[in-house]
Amino acid sequence: MTAPARPSRRWLVAYLRPEWRALGAGSAVMAARACVLLALPWPLKFIIDNVIFQRKLAPLLHGVLPDPVAHRVELLNLLGLTMLGLGALDALLVFVGNRLFLDVGQRVVFRVRSDLFAHLQRLSLDFHRRQRGGELMARLSGDVRQLQDFIAAVGIDLLPHGLTIIGMATVMLLIDWRYALLALSVAPILFLMARFYADRLRQRLRQVRRQESTLSGLTQEILGGVQVVQAFARETHEDARFGEQAGKSLTASLQANTVQAQFGPAMNFIIAVATGAIAWYGAISVIQGTLTPGELLIFLAYLRGIATPARQFAKTGRIFGRASVALERIGEYRAEQPSIVDDQNAVAPEACAGRVEFRAVGFGYGAAQDVLHDISFTLEPGRTVALVGATGSGKSTIASLIPRFYDAGSGSILLDGSDIRTLPLNWLRRQIGLVLQEPLLFQARIWENIAYGMAGAGRSEAIAAARDVGVDDIIERLPGGFDAMVNERGLNLSGGQRQCVAIARAMLCGAPVVILDEPSSSLDAATEQRLMRALERLASQRAALVIAHRLATVMNADLILVLDQGRIVERGSHADLLAAAGTYATLWHALREIPEPPKLRLVSP
Repeated sequence: MTAPARPSRRWLVAYLRPEWRALGAGSAVMAARACVLLALPWPLKFIIDNVIFQRKLAPLLHGVLPDPVAHRVELLNLLGLTMLGLGALDALLVFVGNRLFLDVGQRVVFRVRSDLFAHLQRLSLDFHRRQRGGELMARLSGDVRQLQDFIAAVGIDLLPHGLTIIGMATVMLLIDWRYALLALSVAPILFLMARFYADRLRQRLRQVRRQESTLSGLTQEILGGVQVVQAFARETHEDARFGEQAGKSLTASLQANTVQAQFGPAMNFIIAVATGAIAWYGAISVIQGTLTPGELLIFLAYLRGIATPARQFAKTGRIFGRASVALERIGEYRAEQPSIVDDQNAVAPEACAGRVEFRAVGFGYGAAQDVLHDISFTLEPGRTVALVGATGSGKSTIASLIPRFYDAGSGSILLDGSDIRTLPLNWLRRQIGLVLQEPLLFQARIWENIAYGMAGAGRSEAIAAARDVGVDDIIERLPGGFDAMVNERGLNLSGGQRQCVAIARAMLCGAPVVILDEPSSSLDAATEQRLMRALERLASQRAALVIAHRLATVMNADLILVLDQGRIVERGSHADLLAAAGTYATLWHALREIPEPPKLRLVSP
């Protein structure tokens, strides 16, 4: 069985292309720096050969440099100033080049993160339900951040050193090609060793990122459910789970460290052996007169210059390894495609009345997981349809099919006579107001959470929506009222308060279809009565689909559908279903006849 192909890393080129001016300028600066690095050893050569040993200058330099015999000190001063100037120019070029490449890295990371976030938002729910939240955050933050380090390392380290190696090799070949070939013979060995360790390090770092992502997801899961953890006194158990996963992450990191720790010493050993051999051969050549002491200095300086990138690669190998793995992991998410997409010929109608029709709809989450069978009913504007049934009977699944969180496996769902799969997805969802069983609020003011239901809505519109639904006084009793801040996931509000905000948000959106999944699950009796009155006013103008376990919530619905194992087993009004003496009547009477729980009797000791 062949291993799955890894995602391509070429997508990064599309993000680098808009930065071609900055990249070109940075490359030019680093090319200039390579020339400076190439020139740095030459003043020392002239100091040794011409100032100390007073060798004559080459004919090309007569009149350019002071005579080493007649103006020895002047030549030394000029060479010293030249070294100082080259050092200052190198520092300036490093600053400018670093700034250019770091800024490019920041802008690329910004665009990659923004596009990846937008892409993840538009992936279908089936993708998000099989992913852990910590894994998504790890790729959006940690993996994307590795790209900036990668761009900076390439521009700041590899580019100038690579150009310097080419220049140094050329100069050495011009001075003495035999000696140059000997000096450069170490380069292929260093390259092969770097390739060997880079491959091993990349494999280890891929495992590190996998374990870190798993640890991040576990951490978010445990801390997100800390109330349950504390309620069942399971802190020790979760400590053990966290410790086990953290241990796996530590082991993977230590293995990667071992590979990286071997990389540097191995490179340094080869470089040391090569430097010793080349220095010995160079000294013999100086003694024999085939090389000058200054030329030997040039060779040794250039050999050090060639060895520097190899050492630098050993230091930055982890950066390149992490970046390579990050490109793969980001590429995996970029390759994901939403399972729910617009039809090529989708056209948005000019208006929507809100008539929803299910025609023999079947649906399953997998090949062997059919949860709906032959569902047919009509939801008319100004009328309310209620879905009741045991947990797992398919009520919420029916509600999820209308806004196309999933597509029906068989049959069709129509909105005003048009199959919803032929309508633009964004337009379709704007026609539906949805209140989930577990309301999700954002970290913002309460009125801002309500106004989220309609683009451009302000504080006054949010308050009016809360007043229309009859929950304005509940919100006004909070410290700060409508201006009270909601913390993450709305945990500083009670379940009923969160439900009221979510219902008001749905009312504000102005959609002709409203779906309420367990709308009274967190409300007390008095608030529930106000909600029912608000729903009655709403249903006189809109189509309302209500899902509830509490039958009292839906007894005034125009049509009640009783579900059992994904099938509609009864349908009718509350009175009709009671008269039929079927499943609904049995449930109704059972709930009405539940005896009051016995009171606790305190016994004196």
